[in-house]
Amino acid sequence: MKSLVQLVEYQYTTFSRQERKVALKVIQEPRNVQKMSITRLAQATGVSNATITRFVKKMNCTNFYDFKLQLAQADSVNVDLPTKGTIPDDVYNFYQKVLKATQQLLDPAILKQIVSLIAQSDRLYLFGLGSSGYTANEMTQRLIRMGITAFGMTDSHMMYITSGIMKKGDLVLVLSNSGNTREVNEAAKVAQKNNAKLVALTGFSKSPLAELCDLSIIVKNSNFVDNSRFVNSQFAMTYALDIITTMLLENDNYRVKMDQTIEMIMNNKLK
Repeated sequence: MKSLVQLVEYQYTTFSRQERKVALKVIQEPRNVQKMSITRLAQATGVSNATITRFVKKMNCTNFYDFKLQLAQADSVNVDLPTKGTIPDDVYNFYQKVLKATQQLLDPAILKQIVSLIAQSDRLYLFGLGSSGYTANEMTQRLIRMGITAFGMTDSHMMYITSGIMKKGDLVLVLSNSGNTREVNEAAKVAQKNNAKLVALTGFSKSPLAELCDLSIIVKNSNFVDNSRFVNSQFAMTYALDIITTMLLENDNYRVKMDQTIEMIMNNKLK
C-alpha cells in the first residue's frame, strides 16, 4: 500500500502547475509540512490558500488538518537523512535517498520480463535525448560487448527515421526522466506502429511514455529529492540499467563475449 507521499508522487503529473509546487514541497519535506499552517505552506510555496485546499481535496483528504494527520501517519519512503555536513556528505545522502526509493519502486518480475525481451530481440534500440542520451550510449556499449545487436539513438531525427524501418522482433528501450518529451514519444509511437516492442525507463508512472510502452521501469525522479544544487538526474536510471546488465550477464554466452571484448581492449591498451 502506498504512503501519502508516494501517492503524491504517483499523481504528480495530474496536478496543475501551482499544485505541483505544493506537491514538491510535500515530497521533499514531509515532516516540515506537518508543522506548517495552510497559510505558512502557501507562503513557502508561492501559491494561494485555495490552491492548497484544491490539492488536499485531490488527495481525498477532508481538509488541510486531515491531510497533515495522514502525512504524519504515513510510512514515507523519504526517510530523513542528515542534510548538513560536508559536501561529500550531502552528495552521499542524495544518493542514498534516490537509491533507496528506486529500489522500492523496482519490480523484479518486470525486470525479468525486460531481460527476456532483450535476449529475444533481433535488434535493440536505445532512445534518449540530453543527459538520457549519454546514459543510452553507455548502455549501448555494454550491450554490444555482450554480443547484442544494439543501437544508441540520441538525435530526435534519427529516432524518427529509424522507427520508420523497424519491424516485429525489434525492441526499443526509451530513456526519459519526464516521460513527456514530445520528439521521443512521437518516434516511439512510429516504432510501435511497426510492431516493435517498447520499454520505458522513466521517473513517472503516469506519463505519456509509460502509458504508451508495453513495459515500464519506474525509478525515483531526482527532482523529488531536495536537488537544488545536485544535477545528476541519471543516477536512478543507471542503477536500474546496472541491474539489467547484471541479470543479462547471468547468461553464459553474454558473459563469455563480455570477457572476450574486455580482454581484447586491455590487450590493445597494453601493446
